[in-house]
Amino acid sequence: AAGLHLGAWEEVVAGSRYGAAVIPFDAARSLMIGMTTRMVGGPHPAERGNDPLSDAEATLIAEWVEQGARSPSDAVPFADAERLLYVANQGAATVSVIDMETNLLIRIVDMRELGFAPDCMPHYIVVEPDGSHWYVSLIGANAVLKFTRENELVGRFDFERPGLLAIDPNGDALYVARSMMAVNPPSALGVVRRSDMSVEEVETFLPRPHALAITPDGHNVFTASLAVNQIAVLDATDETVEITNLAGDRPYTFIGFAVSPNGRWMVGSTELTAKLFVFDLDRIPDMTPIDSIEVGAAPWHPVFTLDGRFVYVGNNWDNSISVVDMTERAVVAVVRGRGIAQPHGSAVSPDGRYAYVSSRNLEMPEGHTKASHRYAPRFDLGDNATTGSVVVIDTETHEIVKIIEVPDYGAGLGTAARKP
Repeated sequence: AAGLHLGAWEEVVAGSRYGAAVIPFDAARSLMIGMTTRMVGGPHPAERGNDPLSDAEATLIAEWVEQGARSPSDAVPFADAERLLYVANQGAATVSVIDMETNLLIRIVDMRELGFAPDCMPHYIVVEPDGSHWYVSLIGANAVLKFTRENELVGRFDFERPGLLAIDPNGDALYVARSMMAVNPPSALGVVRRSDMSVEEVETFLPRPHALAITPDGHNVFTASLAVNQIAVLDATDETVEITNLAGDRPYTFIGFAVSPNGRWMVGSTELTAKLFVFDLDRIPDMTPIDSIEVGAAPWHPVFTLDGRFVYVGNNWDNSISVVDMTERAVVAVVRGRGIAQPHGSAVSPDGRYAYVSSRNLEMPEGHTKASHRYAPRFDLGDNATTGSVVVIDTETHEIVKIIEVPDYGAGLGTAARKP
Protein backbone atom coordinates (compact mmCIF):
# COMPACT_ATOMS: atom_id res chain seq x y z
CA ALA A 1 0.00 0.00 0.00
CA ALA A 2 2.94 2.36 0.59
CA GLY A 3 4.27 1.69 -2.89
CA LEU A 4 6.95 -0.94 -2.23
CA HIS A 5 7.46 -3.36 -5.11
CA LEU A 6 9.60 -6.49 -4.87
CA GLY A 7 9.60 -7.56 -8.50
CA ALA A 8 13.07 -6.29 -9.40
CA TRP A 9 16.26 -5.12 -7.70
CA GLU A 10 15.68 -1.52 -8.79
CA GLU A 11 12.24 -1.55 -7.16
CA VAL A 12 13.50 -2.97 -3.86
CA VAL A 13 16.28 -0.39 -3.46
CA ALA A 14 13.88 2.43 -4.43
CA GLY A 15 11.90 1.70 -1.27
CA SER A 16 8.42 3.15 -0.79
CA ARG A 17 6.76 6.41 0.11
CA TYR A 18 7.85 5.65 3.68
CA GLY A 19 11.52 5.49 2.76
CA ALA A 20 14.25 2.92 2.25
CA ALA A 21 13.44 -0.78 2.54
CA VAL A 22 17.11 -1.77 2.73
CA ILE A 23 20.23 0.05 3.85
CA PRO A 24 23.25 -1.48 2.07
CA PHE A 25 25.76 -3.13 4.41
CA ASP A 26 23.40 -2.76 7.39
CA ALA A 27 20.84 -5.53 7.71
CA ALA A 28 20.13 -4.84 11.39
CA ARG A 29 18.81 -1.34 10.59
CA SER A 30 17.10 -2.20 7.31
CA LEU A 31 13.33 -1.87 7.58
CA MET A 32 12.61 -4.90 5.41
CA ILE A 33 14.64 -7.12 7.74
CA GLY A 34 13.13 -5.59 10.88
CA MET A 35 9.57 -6.00 9.65
CA THR A 36 10.07 -9.66 8.87
CA THR A 37 11.99 -10.61 12.01
CA ARG A 38 11.28 -8.12 14.86
CA MET A 39 7.77 -6.76 14.27
CA VAL A 40 5.96 -6.47 17.60
CA GLY A 41 2.68 -8.38 17.48
CA GLY A 42 3.79 -10.73 14.74
CA PRO A 43 4.88 -10.42 11.11
CA HIS A 44 3.91 -7.61 8.79
CA PRO A 45 0.14 -7.66 8.06
CA ALA A 46 0.77 -8.48 4.40
CA GLU A 47 2.31 -11.80 5.50
CA ARG A 48 -0.57 -12.81 7.77
CA GLY A 49 -2.52 -15.63 6.30
CA ASN A 50 0.41 -16.47 4.03
CA ASP A 51 3.50 -18.51 4.66
CA PRO A 52 5.96 -16.39 6.68
CA LEU A 53 9.63 -16.39 5.83
CA SER A 54 11.57 -19.27 7.27
CA ASP A 55 14.61 -18.56 9.44
CA ALA A 56 16.83 -19.67 6.57
CA GLU A 57 15.09 -17.31 4.12
CA ALA A 58 15.30 -14.38 6.51
CA THR A 59 19.00 -15.11 7.09
CA LEU A 60 19.63 -15.27 3.34
CA ILE A 61 18.04 -11.86 2.77
CA ALA A 62 19.95 -10.37 5.71
CA GLU A 63 23.24 -11.70 4.34
CA TRP A 64 22.47 -10.16 0.95
CA VAL A 65 21.86 -6.76 2.55
CA GLU A 66 24.94 -7.05 4.76
CA GLN A 67 27.07 -7.68 1.67
CA GLY A 68 25.79 -4.50 0.04
CA ALA A 69 22.34 -5.43 -1.36
CA ARG A 70 24.07 -5.84 -4.71
CA SER A 71 22.31 -6.17 -8.05
CA PRO A 72 22.68 -9.21 -10.32
CA SER A 73 25.46 -7.26 -12.04
CA ASP A 74 27.17 -6.57 -8.66
CA ALA A 75 26.17 -2.89 -8.43
CA VAL A 76 25.86 -1.40 -4.94
CA PRO A 77 22.79 0.83 -4.48
CA PHE A 78 23.48 4.57 -4.58
CA ALA A 79 27.24 4.13 -4.95
CA ASP A 80 27.20 7.05 -7.40
CA ALA A 81 24.87 9.33 -5.39
CA GLU A 82 26.14 12.92 -5.57
CA ARG A 83 23.92 15.08 -3.38
CA LEU A 84 24.43 13.72 0.10
CA LEU A 85 23.07 14.88 3.45
CA TYR A 86 24.83 13.71 6.62
CA VAL A 87 22.89 13.39 9.90
CA ALA A 88 24.62 13.12 13.28
CA ASN A 89 22.72 10.58 15.39
CA GLN A 90 23.91 11.72 18.79
CA GLY A 91 22.15 9.02 20.81
CA ALA A 92 23.14 6.11 18.58
CA ALA A 93 26.85 6.82 17.92
CA THR A 94 26.16 6.84 14.20
CA VAL A 95 25.97 9.14 11.18
CA SER A 96 23.19 8.63 8.65
CA VAL A 97 23.75 9.39 4.97
CA ILE A 98 20.73 10.50 2.91
CA ASP A 99 20.56 10.79 -0.88
CA MET A 100 18.85 14.12 -1.52
CA GLU A 101 17.80 13.14 -5.04
CA THR A 102 15.50 10.41 -3.70
CA ASN A 103 15.37 11.44 -0.01
CA LEU A 104 16.30 7.90 0.99
CA LEU A 105 18.54 6.80 3.84
CA ILE A 106 21.33 5.00 1.96
CA ARG A 107 24.16 4.39 4.47
CA ILE A 108 24.84 4.38 8.21
CA VAL A 109 28.35 4.94 9.57
CA ASP A 110 28.71 3.37 13.03
CA MET A 111 31.35 4.98 15.25
CA ARG A 112 31.43 1.91 17.48
CA GLU A 113 32.76 -0.14 14.59
CA LEU A 114 35.66 2.34 14.46
CA GLY A 115 36.54 1.82 18.11
CA PHE A 116 34.57 4.66 19.70
CA ALA A 117 32.37 4.24 22.76
CA PRO A 118 28.56 4.11 22.55
CA ASP A 119 28.43 7.54 24.24
CA CYS A 120 30.83 9.27 21.80
CA MET A 121 27.88 11.51 20.78
CA PRO A 122 28.28 12.59 17.13
CA HIS A 123 26.97 16.15 17.16
CA TYR A 124 27.69 18.37 14.13
CA ILE A 125 28.82 17.82 10.55
CA VAL A 126 30.35 19.94 7.78
CA VAL A 127 31.26 18.87 4.26
CA GLU A 128 33.97 19.94 1.83
CA PRO A 129 32.54 22.18 -0.93
CA ASP A 130 33.28 19.48 -3.52
CA GLY A 131 31.83 16.74 -1.31
CA SER A 132 35.13 14.84 -1.16
CA HIS A 133 35.32 14.70 2.65
CA TRP A 134 33.12 15.30 5.67
CA TYR A 135 33.89 16.10 9.31
CA VAL A 136 31.99 15.23 12.48
CA SER A 137 32.44 16.41 16.06
CA LEU A 138 32.22 13.77 18.79
CA ILE A 139 31.31 15.45 22.07
CA GLY A 140 31.81 12.35 24.19
CA ALA A 141 35.14 11.39 22.60
CA ASN A 142 36.62 14.92 22.65
CA ALA A 143 37.53 14.51 19.00
CA VAL A 144 36.74 15.65 15.45
CA LEU A 145 36.94 13.05 12.67
CA LYS A 146 37.56 13.36 8.94
CA PHE A 147 35.95 10.90 6.49
CA THR A 148 36.13 10.45 2.73
CA ARG A 149 33.04 10.54 0.56
CA GLU A 150 33.17 6.73 0.72
CA ASN A 151 32.90 6.97 4.54
CA GLU A 152 36.47 5.92 5.23
CA LEU A 153 38.01 7.44 8.36
CA VAL A 154 41.21 9.24 7.30
CA GLY A 155 41.90 11.81 10.01
CA ARG A 156 41.32 12.81 13.62
CA PHE A 157 42.33 15.49 16.10
CA ASP A 158 41.54 15.83 19.79
CA PHE A 159 39.62 18.84 21.08
CA GLU A 160 37.90 19.39 24.42
CA ARG A 161 34.11 19.13 24.06
CA PRO A 162 33.80 20.01 20.36
CA GLY A 163 30.44 21.35 19.23
CA LEU A 164 29.63 23.31 16.09
CA LEU A 165 31.93 23.34 13.06
CA ALA A 166 32.43 25.87 10.25
CA ILE A 167 34.40 25.29 7.07
CA ASP A 168 36.15 27.91 4.94
CA PRO A 169 34.85 27.20 1.41
CA ASN A 170 37.80 28.98 -0.20
CA GLY A 171 40.68 27.99 2.08
CA ASP A 172 42.09 25.21 4.23
CA ALA A 173 40.61 26.15 7.62
CA LEU A 174 38.05 24.32 9.74
CA TYR A 175 36.78 26.10 12.85
CA VAL A 176 35.55 24.32 15.99
CA ALA A 177 33.50 25.75 18.86
CA ARG A 178 32.50 24.19 22.17
CA SER A 179 29.49 22.03 22.97
CA MET A 180 26.63 23.21 25.18
CA MET A 181 27.44 20.20 27.35
CA ALA A 182 30.78 21.76 28.32
CA VAL A 183 30.22 23.56 31.63
CA ASN A 184 33.51 25.48 31.76
CA PRO A 185 35.44 24.83 28.54
CA PRO A 186 38.43 26.81 27.25
CA SER A 187 37.36 30.14 25.73
CA ALA A 188 39.26 29.42 22.51
CA LEU A 189 38.13 28.26 19.08
CA GLY A 190 39.93 25.47 17.31
CA VAL A 191 41.47 26.41 13.96
CA VAL A 192 42.29 23.32 11.94
CA ARG A 193 44.31 22.97 8.76
CA ARG A 194 42.20 20.42 6.93
CA SER A 195 44.99 19.21 4.65
CA ASP A 196 46.97 17.71 7.53
CA MET A 197 44.48 17.99 10.44
CA SER A 198 46.85 20.06 12.54
CA VAL A 199 45.06 22.27 15.06
CA GLU A 200 45.76 25.42 17.03
CA GLU A 201 43.54 27.25 19.49
CA VAL A 202 42.73 30.94 19.05
CA GLU A 203 41.51 32.89 22.08
CA THR A 204 38.05 34.46 21.74
CA PHE A 205 37.88 36.02 25.24
CA LEU A 206 34.30 34.71 25.56
CA PRO A 207 33.06 32.24 28.16
CA ARG A 208 31.53 29.13 26.56
CA PRO A 209 31.86 30.02 22.83
CA HIS A 210 29.20 27.98 21.03
CA ALA A 211 27.37 29.51 18.01
CA LEU A 212 29.63 29.52 14.95
CA ALA A 213 29.54 30.77 11.36
CA ILE A 214 31.86 32.02 8.62
CA THR A 215 31.38 34.45 5.74
CA PRO A 216 31.36 32.96 2.21
CA ASP A 217 34.74 34.59 1.47
CA GLY A 218 36.24 32.99 4.58
CA HIS A 219 37.43 36.33 5.94
CA ASN A 220 35.35 36.61 9.12
CA VAL A 221 34.39 33.98 11.68
CA PHE A 222 31.65 34.59 14.26
CA THR A 223 31.05 33.01 17.63
CA ALA A 224 28.92 33.90 20.64
CA SER A 225 28.85 33.05 24.31
CA LEU A 226 26.25 30.81 25.90
CA ALA A 227 26.78 32.52 29.25
CA VAL A 228 26.93 36.27 28.51
CA ASN A 229 25.60 38.56 25.79
CA GLN A 230 28.77 38.87 23.75
CA ILE A 231 29.65 38.15 20.12
CA ALA A 232 33.20 37.83 18.82
CA VAL A 233 34.41 38.40 15.25
CA LEU A 234 37.63 36.64 14.34
CA ASP A 235 39.56 38.08 11.38
CA ALA A 236 40.82 34.90 9.72
CA THR A 237 43.80 36.62 8.07
CA ASP A 238 45.51 37.94 11.20
CA GLU A 239 43.50 36.15 13.94
CA THR A 240 42.56 39.39 15.68
CA VAL A 241 39.30 39.35 17.65
CA GLU A 242 36.73 42.10 18.10
CA ILE A 243 34.00 41.74 20.74
CA THR A 244 30.56 43.36 20.76
CA ASN A 245 28.70 43.61 24.07
CA LEU A 246 24.96 43.33 23.57
CA ALA A 247 22.33 45.05 25.70
CA GLY A 248 20.33 43.01 28.18
CA ASP A 249 20.69 41.86 31.77
CA ARG A 250 19.69 38.24 31.15
CA PRO A 251 21.56 35.84 28.85
CA TYR A 252 20.18 35.39 25.33
CA THR A 253 22.02 32.06 24.91
CA PHE A 254 22.91 32.11 21.23
CA ILE A 255 22.58 28.59 19.80
CA GLY A 256 23.27 28.94 16.09
CA PHE A 257 24.30 31.43 13.41
CA ALA A 258 23.59 31.34 9.67
CA VAL A 259 25.08 33.66 7.04
CA SER A 260 23.13 34.52 3.88
CA PRO A 261 24.54 33.10 0.62
CA ASN A 262 25.56 36.60 -0.55
CA GLY A 263 27.42 37.27 2.71
CA ARG A 264 25.42 40.38 3.61
CA TRP A 265 23.25 39.16 6.48
CA MET A 266 23.56 36.87 9.45
CA VAL A 267 20.87 35.57 11.79
CA GLY A 268 21.37 34.20 15.27
CA SER A 269 18.97 32.03 17.25
CA THR A 270 18.59 32.76 20.96
CA GLU A 271 17.24 29.94 23.10
CA LEU A 272 16.13 32.00 26.09
CA THR A 273 14.41 34.85 24.22
CA ALA A 274 12.61 32.92 21.44
CA LYS A 275 13.98 35.44 18.96
CA LEU A 276 16.00 35.39 15.78
CA PHE A 277 18.44 38.33 15.78
CA VAL A 278 19.41 39.93 12.45
CA PHE A 279 22.93 41.30 11.83
CA ASP A 280 24.14 43.53 9.00
CA LEU A 281 27.59 42.22 8.10
CA ASP A 282 28.46 45.45 6.31
CA ARG A 283 28.85 46.84 9.84
CA ILE A 284 31.60 44.43 10.92
CA PRO A 285 33.14 44.52 13.52
CA ASP A 286 30.05 46.07 15.14
CA MET A 287 27.75 43.10 15.77
CA THR A 288 24.87 44.96 17.37
CA PRO A 289 21.66 43.41 15.98
CA ILE A 290 19.69 45.64 13.62
CA ASP A 291 16.44 43.72 14.18
CA SER A 292 14.90 40.78 16.03
CA ILE A 293 12.10 38.45 14.93
CA GLU A 294 9.79 36.55 17.28
CA VAL A 295 9.83 32.81 16.53
CA GLY A 296 8.94 29.74 18.62
CA ALA A 297 10.32 28.69 21.99
CA ALA A 298 14.03 27.81 22.02
CA PRO A 299 15.03 28.28 18.37
CA TRP A 300 18.12 26.22 17.49
CA HIS A 301 19.95 25.93 14.17
CA PRO A 302 18.81 28.36 11.43
CA VAL A 303 19.53 27.98 7.71
CA PHE A 304 19.05 30.27 4.71
CA THR A 305 17.43 29.12 1.49
CA LEU A 306 19.58 29.24 -1.63
CA ASP A 307 18.19 32.60 -2.78
CA GLY A 308 18.63 34.13 0.67
CA ARG A 309 14.97 35.01 0.97
CA PHE A 310 13.84 32.57 3.67
CA VAL A 311 15.31 31.28 6.91
CA TYR A 312 14.14 28.00 8.42
CA VAL A 313 14.69 27.49 12.14
CA GLY A 314 13.47 24.65 14.34
CA ASN A 315 12.00 25.64 17.70
CA ASN A 316 13.25 23.00 20.10
CA TRP A 317 10.75 23.63 22.91
CA ASP A 318 7.79 24.28 20.64
CA ASN A 319 8.03 21.28 18.28
CA SER A 320 7.69 23.59 15.30
CA ILE A 321 9.69 25.18 12.49
CA SER A 322 9.45 28.90 11.81
CA VAL A 323 9.79 30.12 8.22
CA VAL A 324 11.07 33.70 8.17
CA ASP A 325 10.80 35.90 5.08
CA MET A 326 13.94 38.04 5.25
CA THR A 327 12.52 40.68 2.89
CA GLU A 328 9.75 41.34 5.40
CA ARG A 329 11.68 40.16 8.48
CA ALA A 330 8.63 38.32 9.67
CA VAL A 331 7.46 34.73 10.19
CA VAL A 332 5.32 33.80 7.19
CA ALA A 333 4.69 30.14 8.03
CA VAL A 334 4.93 27.77 10.98
CA VAL A 335 5.50 24.12 10.10
CA ARG A 336 4.18 21.44 12.44
CA GLY A 337 3.77 17.71 12.00
CA ARG A 338 4.33 14.28 13.52
CA GLY A 339 7.93 14.18 12.31
CA ILE A 340 8.89 17.28 14.32
CA ALA A 341 9.82 16.43 17.91
CA GLN A 342 12.41 18.75 19.51
CA PRO A 343 13.90 19.99 16.22
CA HIS A 344 17.66 20.42 16.22
CA GLY A 345 19.71 20.69 12.98
CA SER A 346 18.90 22.18 9.59
CA ALA A 347 20.17 22.15 6.00
CA VAL A 348 19.07 23.05 2.47
CA SER A 349 19.66 20.89 -0.59
CA PRO A 350 22.26 22.18 -3.10
CA ASP A 351 19.53 22.85 -5.65
CA GLY A 352 17.45 24.78 -3.09
CA ARG A 353 14.41 22.53 -3.56
CA TYR A 354 14.23 21.12 -0.04
CA ALA A 355 14.90 22.22 3.53
CA TYR A 356 15.74 19.52 6.06
CA VAL A 357 15.24 19.67 9.83
CA SER A 358 16.28 16.90 12.21
CA SER A 359 14.55 16.02 15.48
CA ARG A 360 15.98 14.66 18.71
CA ASN A 361 12.76 12.89 19.82
CA LEU A 362 14.07 12.36 23.33
CA GLU A 363 11.97 11.03 26.17
CA MET A 364 11.56 14.01 28.47
CA PRO A 365 10.59 14.16 32.16
CA GLU A 366 6.88 14.36 32.90
CA GLY A 367 5.65 17.94 32.81
CA HIS A 368 8.52 19.25 30.69
CA THR A 369 7.51 21.63 27.89
CA LYS A 370 8.96 19.36 25.22
CA ALA A 371 7.21 16.23 26.54
CA SER A 372 3.94 17.14 24.81
CA HIS A 373 4.93 15.57 21.50
CA ARG A 374 7.00 12.53 20.57
CA TYR A 375 7.51 10.99 17.16
CA ALA A 376 6.15 7.45 17.02
CA PRO A 377 7.90 5.35 14.36
CA ARG A 378 5.69 3.91 11.65
CA PHE A 379 6.42 0.34 12.71
CA ASP A 380 7.05 -1.00 16.21
CA LEU A 381 10.19 -3.12 16.00
CA GLY A 382 10.60 -3.34 19.75
CA ASP A 383 13.78 -1.28 20.04
CA ASN A 384 13.07 1.83 17.97
CA ALA A 385 10.79 3.90 20.24
CA THR A 386 13.29 6.78 20.42
CA THR A 387 14.17 6.84 16.75
CA GLY A 388 15.22 10.21 15.35
CA SER A 389 13.66 11.84 12.32
CA VAL A 390 14.40 14.28 9.51
CA VAL A 391 11.53 16.15 7.90
CA VAL A 392 11.82 17.15 4.25
CA ILE A 393 10.16 20.50 3.50
CA ASP A 394 9.31 21.82 0.03
CA THR A 395 10.80 25.33 -0.01
CA GLU A 396 8.09 26.60 -2.37
CA THR A 397 5.10 25.50 -0.31
CA HIS A 398 6.78 25.27 3.15
CA GLU A 399 5.06 21.90 3.62
CA ILE A 400 6.47 18.59 4.83
CA VAL A 401 6.70 16.17 1.92
CA LYS A 402 8.48 13.30 3.67
CA ILE A 403 9.63 12.03 7.06
CA ILE A 404 12.91 10.10 7.07
CA GLU A 405 13.49 7.92 10.12
CA VAL A 406 17.09 7.80 11.38
CA PRO A 407 18.72 6.28 14.48
CA ASP A 408 18.31 7.87 17.91
CA TYR A 409 18.58 11.65 18.35
CA GLY A 410 18.89 13.47 15.05
CA ALA A 411 21.34 16.33 15.73
CA GLY A 412 23.47 18.39 13.32
CA LEU A 413 23.05 18.17 9.55
CA GLY A 414 25.74 18.74 6.93
CA THR A 415 25.89 18.91 3.16
CA ALA A 416 28.23 20.34 0.53
CA ALA A 417 28.40 24.13 0.22
CA ARG A 418 25.53 25.74 -1.63
CA LYS A 419 26.25 28.16 -4.46
CA PRO A 420 24.08 31.32 -4.72
